Amino acid sequence: MGFPAAYHAWMPKKFDLHSALATGVLGRRSAWEFIRGFAAAWSSAPIRDGDGYDGSELAAAEERLGLRLPTALREAYALFGLREDLCGTMHRLQPLDRLSVSPPWNLLSYHVENQGAWACGVRLADLHLDDPPVVHLPPCSCEGHSVHGVAWMERLSMDCIELVLTESFYNTYGTDCHLGIWGELRRDEVSLVDQMFRPLPFPSYPSDSSPCVPGSRWYAGDDLLVCLSPYMYGGELPPGADRGWWHRPGSVADINIRARTPEALEDARKRLPRVWFDWS
Repeated sequence: MGFPAAYHAWMPKKFDLHSALATGVLGRRSAWEFIRGFAAAWSSAPIRDGDGYDGSELAAAEERLGLRLPTALREAYALFGLREDLCGTMHRLQPLDRLSVSPPWNLLSYHVENQGAWACGVRLADLHLDDPPVVHLPPCSCEGHSVHGVAWMERLSMDCIELVLTESFYNTYGTDCHLGIWGELRRDEVSLVDQMFRPLPFPSYPSDSSPCVPGSRWYAGDDLLVCLSPYMYGGELPPGADRGWWHRPGSVADINIRARTPEALEDARKRLPRVWFDWS
């Protein structure tokens, strides 16, 4: 695979995902430090002044909504809320002008899937907390979920880390080089991920176990970020399920791999089972 020669001129610095994340999940200030470091090492540019909303824009949003945003959410919007590559593609941070309250759930929805399949938010009763717990509204018809949602993460700052990590799979440095591969695993292959990659110290989620919202598991390799996402109910996709251009029969989980460098991607392609991936 060829990569633009210009890529090497701005190749990001090394970043220890494991140790940085272990610290990053401890609180909101350490979460922002993790996101700063991750952006510097895994994106086209470090976070700079102007990458987030200013105080007047945040105040205007609060006035429109008639409420005060939690400290952690204000800080996230101020830090990276305008960086599309970090929070604006697939699982995105809602733009301030689209931030809203979902009446049926009394939930301030701030983190959404780009086609509206699900949303994450903070209960209005928790808005007074600096770093409140997060609720997930899944695309299922399970009893109670349409009313109460699913307890997702203990802190909003942790959800922001997950958001930025996930967005990295959909944004490679704005060049024509591809730094990611995606595939599907069968049931007997899922355990191999634990053997091939080092689990990252991200707390398991959702906070309340739910078969229809299994959450994801995070791993790291040599300059690799890996996300394992089991399917709902731990089972195979139903016959005829549409997974777009490619689907591996019998699969029970998705695997996404994001490389930091072209060399790391090429090494992953050589080492990992080809049958896992769509290599077209």
